Amino acid sequence: MIVHSKCREKRWVHRLHNEIIGLYTYPPGDESLTGNIYLGKVDKVQKGLGAAFVDFGQGRNGYLHEKDFPQNVEAYQRESDPTPIGKCVHEGQKILVQVIKDEMGTKGARLTAVIEMKGEHMVYMPKGHYVAVSKKVDDENRKVLRRLGNEWKSPEEGIVMRTNAAGVKEAVLQEELIHLRSLYERLEKVSLRAKCPSLISRQDTFYEDLYEHLKKGKGGKIVFDDYDSMLQAEEMSGEEIRAKWGFELYQGHENIFKYYRVHSAWETALRKIVWLGNGGFLVIESTEAMTVVDVNSGKFTGKDNLEDTILYTNKLAAKEMAKQLTIRNLSGMILIDFIDMKKESHRNEVMGSLSEALVSDRQRTTIVGFTKLGILELTRKRTRLPLSASLTRPCSVCHGTGREMSPESMAFQLERELWECDGDASQIEVEATREVADVFSGKQGIHLHRLQTALNKKIIMKEITHHHPYYHITKII
Repeated sequence: MIVHSKCREKRWVHRLHNEIIGLYTYPPGDESLTGNIYLGKVDKVQKGLGAAFVDFGQGRNGYLHEKDFPQNVEAYQRESDPTPIGKCVHEGQKILVQVIKDEMGTKGARLTAVIEMKGEHMVYMPKGHYVAVSKKVDDENRKVLRRLGNEWKSPEEGIVMRTNAAGVKEAVLQEELIHLRSLYERLEKVSLRAKCPSLISRQDTFYEDLYEHLKKGKGGKIVFDDYDSMLQAEEMSGEEIRAKWGFELYQGHENIFKYYRVHSAWETALRKIVWLGNGGFLVIESTEAMTVVDVNSGKFTGKDNLEDTILYTNKLAAKEMAKQLTIRNLSGMILIDFIDMKKESHRNEVMGSLSEALVSDRQRTTIVGFTKLGILELTRKRTRLPLSASLTRPCSVCHGTGREMSPESMAFQLERELWECDGDASQIEVEATREVADVFSGKQGIHLHRLQTALNKKIIMKEITHHHPYYHITKII
């Protein structure tokens, strides 16, 4: 794992056997809200939708469906009639909510009133009403964990035992439950005194994601380019994680991503075309509604019969697509148009290849099956924006038919380049469009001043006009 965190925008790469299997980006001011807890106010109740729209202080109202209320958890699990939305909440009511999906496009954030407090071995829901155990736990441990959960929880509480709860001492699990209960009680007290709407609890997604990957990974090396970030990650990791992961500090002058030769990974992940090892390729296009993938045989003609050639290419495409789901953080509805296969057994083989490749994916993916038109349907749990939405915006020249790098991405790229400039130089001149220069400099030039101090160099910004967000380092003295 290669972590770049000394600039405002934090990024890290997950690499396995020299192959990139994950890209993660955390722009400042644009962090994921997933997991955050807010005190919100019900703005509208839409009985026809079975949902309420909640003002939780983030501009666009959040969407809260009736199934995500404590009183309806059991009803939806048992497929019985739920309590109508009109009896769950009323307009103007204050309510504690948690973000379960970030807003995307024209859709507001998805909220739940069933709050989750995540621990190392369990997820505690103060009003969850049920006990569940990870499907990855064996039957014997499953029975034990389910029994303990039912013994410890009150009727309205809920507990989900995580995979790593299997084999853990009862006292450790019970102590964790008591700790999570106390955390929630403190949140409730804070919410009673807080203004509405307001943020009650924030998730630091950068460190949370690092921790989850370190905990679930088999081990290896994690390299940071920032000492404070490395210390914080070490402190939150605990002895068990530190025993299987080596923490290192990179102190070279060259950008850490360039040093490890992964700096072009983001640019590659934004391309529509992904080449397969046999000369075939994928064309990946995403819209707000879904992601559509076309599989092409390209230059590959095979040596034997046509059906075997098609099957081989489709299986390669299935494995590559599983990797692209993670790298690009694609989610929601996904349609893959494989090269047409006449045999049902061949379709099953392709689905098997995809399913096998998805085993290591941390997001839940459901393979629905082939449609009558031969298109494979699948869905992947959506929590955060896809990589393309994080790094790009609709093109300002073609008015949304294409995409361009955002001013923020260009400004952060400039910042990374300046960190690599000649150590003996005392002055750097940069031409940039106003949008890029404003993001780079910050309000009243605060970020520009910080960087000049850190680099011990004078940075002169000259404004230019350009069709797209743009910059160019013109002189290093």
